[in-house]
Amino acid sequence: MESTIQNKQPEEPKQQKKQLTRQDYLKRYVKPHRKKCHTVKEEHLPRLIKEAHIMYNLCFTQRGKYPSAFAIAHPQITKKKPLRFFVTAKQEIIINPIIKQHTGSICDCQSAINCTHSKHFSYENEGCMTFPDRLLITVPRWIKCEVEFNTLKKDGSLSERMTKNLSGKEARIFQHEIDHLNFIYIYDIEKGGETK
Repeated sequence: MESTIQNKQPEEPKQQKKQLTRQDYLKRYVKPHRKKCHTVKEEHLPRLIKEAHIMYNLCFTQRGKYPSAFAIAHPQITKKKPLRFFVTAKQEIIINPIIKQHTGSICDCQSAINCTHSKHFSYENEGCMTFPDRLLITVPRWIKCEVEFNTLKKDGSLSERMTKNLSGKEARIFQHEIDHLNFIYIYDIEKGGETK
């Protein structure tokens, strides 16, 4: 009895996506910069979705003194046309956020750091993943604020504008990240000017 051996080429192993390491994620952080953040439009969504995944993972990656982050803003990982959005550790993608109103709202300031009008501040210690080896400092934030933003719909498109009233820790996180989008850093208040 004869056996027939088929001349079959061995299959090449399928290329698997490289599993990113902690170091791969940490390389995404960039030095502080003052590049203008661009308003997110529909054509930016493929880039936003791709980079939001990286930012979400950075929320759980230790950097310097900080074991994790509550949120990461897009300008923290790129200087090349940064977009106006941030990602939270709760898997929220906050797009084109603005502070509409804050406690004691008698001005149109977008940051409590530079505001001298409001007496409704909370003073708490904050750190920043952009400066992993700097000490925590006391930062003024409005106790309550009303924010307006977009997010992603289930189909991956941009949602309508929505409004949310925030207080406590969530208000503080939103204000910190919106400061990043307006190229304001918490250490600016130490120097009374720009962070170097």
